[in-house]
Amino acid sequence: MKQPFYFIISLIALVMISCAKNEQTNAPVDPNADPRDSYVANWSASEFSTTSGTPNSYTVNITKSSTISTAIIIENFYGLSSYTVGANVSNNTFIIPYQTIKNNTNSQIGFASGSGTLTTASKINLTYTTSISGVRDSCTTTYIK
Repeated sequence: MKQPFYFIISLIALVMISCAKNEQTNAPVDPNADPRDSYVANWSASEFSTTSGTPNSYTVNITKSSTISTAIIIENFYGLSSYTVGANVSNNTFIIPYQTIKNNTNSQIGFASGSGTLTTASKINLTYTTSISGVRDSCTTTYIK
């Protein structure tokens, strides 16, 4: 006798739970928003390099690529004055594909690759590797706005 009673109560509870209003409120995504806008700024970099073994500090400037609608340009990358790398942005993450590190006169100094995450509106965490003059380096860097 109690078995049908528990079954009915369970069934009612299941229906009530499945019909409950979903309280999750995701902010609407503006289809015209450019995710690169969150990155464009001057950032203070705090870098730990396995090669140097000590923290390095420098400033980078991130701008939008004028030729690729999903790319950013990181100027002064790796603390190398006037040298840049490009990165492909997808919302709050970006990939630095394996590429040549070049300056504004197209001189090459080495290679870089890595990735980063925009963790807050004012903080980016990056990990990347470089190879300059045959010396390979792995870095963990934080950019703060």
